[in-house]
Amino acid sequence: MNISALTHQQLFRPGSESNGCTVAERYSADFLIDGESLLRTLVKVDGGHADFMGCFVKGFAEPAAKAAAMLLLQAVPDSASGRVLLYVCPECGDIGCGAYSVRIEKTDNVYVWGDFAYENGYEEPHVIEGVGPFFFERGAYESAISRVAAL
Repeated sequence: MNISALTHQQLFRPGSESNGCTVAERYSADFLIDGESLLRTLVKVDGGHADFMGCFVKGFAEPAAKAAAMLLLQAVPDSASGRVLLYVCPECGDIGCGAYSVRIEKTDNVYVWGDFAYENGYEEPHVIEGVGPFFFERGAYESAISRVAAL
């Protein structure tokens, strides 16, 4: 088992307005695993678009606290699959628009991220083969989640 490092970087989605259509500007967090963007990895392996925001969004403290609790296994994930939503729709944050998710397990000293999927809440999740599992040392993981939740 190789222990990975979990950090984050800012994920910026510029806003715009054209012909009466407004696109919301968003600052959120992209998870980095051993320095590599998890969103980029998921999109590369699964295909599709990369227009997502991370589950920690600047200016949304209550949802950030809820996301942190789920990532630390202190709250039940709000997806029917039992996975925690990592990347969601940048307009509304709803799973119905599509989301990347992960199943999280914890032992005494390690958190494990595996069984990544793309899901929308009304179809069976599409499991993404070839990404993970990732193992994180408990103390470092909990510190990383606390740091990103303080956005």
